[in-house]
Amino acid sequence: FQAVQFQLAEMALQIEAARLLVYNAARLKDAGRSFVKEAAMAKLYASRVAEKVSSMAIELFGGYGYTKDYPVEKYWRDSKIGAIYEGTSNMQLQTIAKLIIGGK
Repeated sequence: FQAVQFQLAEMALQIEAARLLVYNAARLKDAGRSFVKEAAMAKLYASRVAEKVSSMAIELFGGYGYTKDYPVEKYWRDSKIGAIYEGTSNMQLQTIAKLIIGGK
C-alpha cells in the first residue's frame, strides 16, 4: 500500500509543479512582462507531466486502466495532444534554448 501512496504523492508533486509554472507564466503576462520563455517551459513541462501521470494512473488501475469503464484511459489518450498541439515539444525546447542564450 505504501508503494501506491508514494506513486500518488509523486503524481501530486508533478501536477503541482506544472500548475505553478503555468501560474508564473500567466502572472508575468498579466504584469505586462516578457513571458514567452516561461510559457514554453510551462507548456513543455505540463504536457510531459500529463503523459507521465496519466500513464502512472493507468498502471495503478491495472487491467481496468485500459478499459473504457474508467476515464483514466481517456486522460492518457488526451494527454498525447499536449506534446503536439500549438507547438511540438521540440519547438518548445528550441524556444526555451533560444531565449536562454539570448537569441531572438
